[in-house]
Amino acid sequence: MAKKRKKDKKKEEEEYEFTPPEFNEREFLEKELKETRAAIITVGIAVVFGVLAAVVTAMTPGLIAVAFVIGVAGMFLLKYVYGFLRIDISGFTKKNWAGTIVTYFFTFLAIWVLLINTPFADLADPSIDQVTIWVSVDTTLTGITYKQNSSTKVMEWLRVDNDAKPEAGLIHTTDNYTINITARIADTGGLASAEIAISSTSDYKLMAKGGTGKFEYRIDGGMLSGQSVLTFFLHAEDKNGNEQLFNPPSIAVSP
Repeated sequence: MAKKRKKDKKKEEEEYEFTPPEFNEREFLEKELKETRAAIITVGIAVVFGVLAAVVTAMTPGLIAVAFVIGVAGMFLLKYVYGFLRIDISGFTKKNWAGTIVTYFFTFLAIWVLLINTPFADLADPSIDQVTIWVSVDTTLTGITYKQNSSTKVMEWLRVDNDAKPEAGLIHTTDNYTINITARIADTGGLASAEIAISSTSDYKLMAKGGTGKFEYRIDGGMLSGQSVLTFFLHAEDKNGNEQLFNPPSIAVSP
């Protein structure tokens, strides 16, 4: 009896034939077309809001947070724009909405960032760093640079050669001491000027351009006669009117 049942079961398995569900090509194409149209509209809206955010940022750089909110607002308007353009989104699943939001956000972000940077715009101030003072007397050359102390994590003047604090009386107010002040000054949109003022901001002088983005200005100790410290101001301006002013701590000088 058991043997007969096994034969009947085997016969049923042999007679079973899998029939795939009917494929509705028209329904599939219509669904793909709707999703494609929605994706194109999403990108278009993201571009529009990216441009709006860039305009707000360019007009008032301090309103960058407002520009970002404008972009986020566009994300919440997507559903209403679809309805206005008669795009059927009734079949949108959570997965479709997640993909739409990701597409919108990163397209908006890319357009926004692209338009507020060169070559379209230059909103950044020039940068001034690697400020170094080279003191030359006779055949001795000593350099001190304004940087972070690796031990204290505090910005201060340190020697170039051994990161130690400069010794007292490094600079003297006599003509045989030559002081060369150098700095790396740069801007993404191109510099218009790099200047320095000694002691006060009432008299700026153009700095000479050196290599690898460095600018320098040379004086002698005699120009500091009667002063107890060397104080200077570095000023940079780019072609779009963005400015940067840097005034490092003063350095003591000796008669």
